[in-house]
Amino acid sequence: MRKIIHIVSNNVWGGGEQYVFDLAGRQLADGIDVEICCRPSETVISKFRKLGIPVHAMPLRGVIDLKSGLLLSKIVNLAGPCLIHAHNFKDAFTAAYARRFSSNTDVRVVMCRHLTRKGKNSLPYRWLYRQIDRIIFDSEISRSEFLSTRPTIDQQKLGIVHTSIQVPRQLTPIDLRKRYGIGPDEVIAMYHGRHDAEKGLDVLLEATAILREKPFRLVLLGHGSAEYSAHLQEVIAQRGIADKVVFTGFVDAILPYVSSADFGLLPSVVREGCPLSPMEYMSQAHPVIATDNGGQREYLCNERNSLLIPPGNSRLLASAMARLIDNRELRNQLGMQAKADFDSSLNYNIFYEQMKQQYALTLL
Repeated sequence: MRKIIHIVSNNVWGGGEQYVFDLAGRQLADGIDVEICCRPSETVISKFRKLGIPVHAMPLRGVIDLKSGLLLSKIVNLAGPCLIHAHNFKDAFTAAYARRFSSNTDVRVVMCRHLTRKGKNSLPYRWLYRQIDRIIFDSEISRSEFLSTRPTIDQQKLGIVHTSIQVPRQLTPIDLRKRYGIGPDEVIAMYHGRHDAEKGLDVLLEATAILREKPFRLVLLGHGSAEYSAHLQEVIAQRGIADKVVFTGFVDAILPYVSSADFGLLPSVVREGCPLSPMEYMSQAHPVIATDNGGQREYLCNERNSLLIPPGNSRLLASAMARLIDNRELRNQLGMQAKADFDSSLNYNIFYEQMKQQYALTLL
């Protein structure tokens, strides 16, 4: 089987790094040799070493970084038939340089695109597009946005695979009510992810203020910058909703928390390609209230497995939240359908088989 070398250039551990960790772990279980190239961040290196595979540190600074391309080419020279899998365009340059510098003639370059951004068409990118064998987008909306600027690329190289999550067979829920003093009659609404203005948290807090008399608690997992965290605390104080909001901070394992919620929230005001947080609620048979501006529309269906609303509208968000707070039957109905949809079309086995098909297309 063809060796796979993943390039990961973030200095901190986040959703993208977990995505690569899960994929590499599954490839190992499938009998594939896997190696990781990352920046010299002990946090990232130590996490990937848990897989028991070679982890190589290098600068990984993008288009101007020929050194990393040379370092990677030495690894590629020893790899035999291999596939370099970059996870953004910056790292795709490193992969392309490595193939050009290497004496190995059986190398493929694949890139995943996890952002909804317009394609660039400058001279360096036109060169890069010729070097990449396959670009795998996480959603149709990401692919369409990329193509909206008509980049000079062979569209036969472009594929789509919705991302997915690994769900443990054994899951022990966190008792949120006991841990955070939430009453038995209070409905738990949850947001998890980065705390940032583009995630719509200001809108969510405004909606919470509108619903302050309702029997629910808003649980916020994750963290953000010190400046934005201070801003959120100021908004909470101004709106008089400190008793309605629980901050957990960053947590390593999300699903034990998600499993104890009653419904999830994705109030993003920007377009995301294929956000994973709704899938995490779906996997635990919980409904999601999400904005309808991104790739989540490709797997969430309003009034079937979710409630979809336009971004940036706190009153519509509050109205949707009120429906789920007040109606346990609706929560159960949407949640059960969400679980069925996740199991039938979004689970990790499906994702992994589709990724293997995309890899295979690089050999045609």
